[in-house]
Amino acid sequence: MLDLREENTLATWFSSMIFLSTGFAFLLLGWGSSPSFTISRITRFTFKLTAIGAVLLSADEVASLHETVGKSFQRFVSNLWINAPPDNRGYFWIILFAPFLLAGLLMMGYFLRKVIAQMPTNQDWQRQLAYFTLFLAFFCLPGVFVFELFEWYLDSLNKNGSILTCFEEAFEVIGMYSLFFCAMLIARRYQL
Repeated sequence: MLDLREENTLATWFSSMIFLSTGFAFLLLGWGSSPSFTISRITRFTFKLTAIGAVLLSADEVASLHETVGKSFQRFVSNLWINAPPDNRGYFWIILFAPFLLAGLLMMGYFLRKVIAQMPTNQDWQRQLAYFTLFLAFFCLPGVFVFELFEWYLDSLNKNGSILTCFEEAFEVIGMYSLFFCAMLIARRYQL
């Protein structure tokens, strides 16, 4: 029940709570106000979308919707293309969602970096820590897709039991926690 590699376990709820916490942290950035926290409308809108997206990803983590959609998409592709790659676990979700998730990550990261750069310099260690957590998120979160692709490849060769799932789940948790921590550092600095 504590295995992050399995779906619909207690560990899945832990992962989901990290996503939900990240959504709440971006809720502070998107809807919070403070006299010293002046950001553009597009930045605020991006943070609002990130908050909503993280909450939806939290729900998806528990409900395993992306795997279900991936399996349905695989059946659709298999009807059109007889040599479609096999997929027993719903990996086709990567084809559908990864481009949007990566584009959203890039956009959110761009605006987060701008906000971090505008942080007052009287406590420079907070800015450096915020940059580090943003870097860690940008290192880990795309890695989730890379590990999923390698898992898909190994699964198509019927080589189950790969340790890659451990890395994929670890990168997911570390990446989302890093985003949460980065957003909370900014929110705390501006007293949102």
